[in-house]
Amino acid sequence: MIISDAHTVVYEEPVQERIRKFLRIEALFKNISYFQGSESIIEIYTAMTYISELHQILSRSDIKSELIREIETQYTIFKKAKDHPDANSSKVISILEKQEILLKDLYAVKTNYLDIYEKDELFKTIIKNSGETVQPTTIGFWLSRDSHFRSNQINLWMESLEFIKKSVVFVLEIIRQSASYTDAFAEKGFYLEKIDLQKKIYLIRITLTTDHYYFPQISVGKQRLTIMFMTKNDKNKFIPYQEDITFGLSKCIL
Repeated sequence: MIISDAHTVVYEEPVQERIRKFLRIEALFKNISYFQGSESIIEIYTAMTYISELHQILSRSDIKSELIREIETQYTIFKKAKDHPDANSSKVISILEKQEILLKDLYAVKTNYLDIYEKDELFKTIIKNSGETVQPTTIGFWLSRDSHFRSNQINLWMESLEFIKKSVVFVLEIIRQSASYTDAFAEKGFYLEKIDLQKKIYLIRITLTTDHYYFPQISVGKQRLTIMFMTKNDKNKFIPYQEDITFGLSKCIL
């Protein structure tokens, strides 16, 4: 995942497959929210394709159970940390309370929460045809409605998934806030670091300024973290960057 503003860009590499899935879900919710209120039919169709991808992920994986396991793991960690002499007790207690609320909400959701979409003929038609070049008239009719009507419909579809959005955002927020930031140095564009096997890394974050013409390729093994910075030549072929680089390195460890 890439997070960018006017001055910096952050490249994120998940170490665990579950976190990779959560990052994708987070990005899909953001994209749907961005496009759903547009006047443009093209952008509304783009929102539909993101909804389709989100539905596919939720249909193929038990995201509810994965979120419960992750939040319970984090809850155990913060419960132990509450009594640590260096802990910010009020902050830790606030996190624990939020985790308890999210877990209560997650457990209350029925396992068949996606059934509502299976009974929605318009939704099923959109999902079935989201990758097709020629759309059926039912979708053409829906796309031709005014933006307020379309946005309200998308809000209704997304309402039943709000518990997933809130949980994923919170889980990733806790992980990102756990990051330990250091200024790192890549000699001739290459960086290698041994990993402490006693620590559980969730996410690697690389921070660069946007005025650079290189990007990191991040690889996390069982014993080492490897980062190779790449650039492109005039033929758009990606090649190793051969200059020394100073960059921001964050390892998210709970």
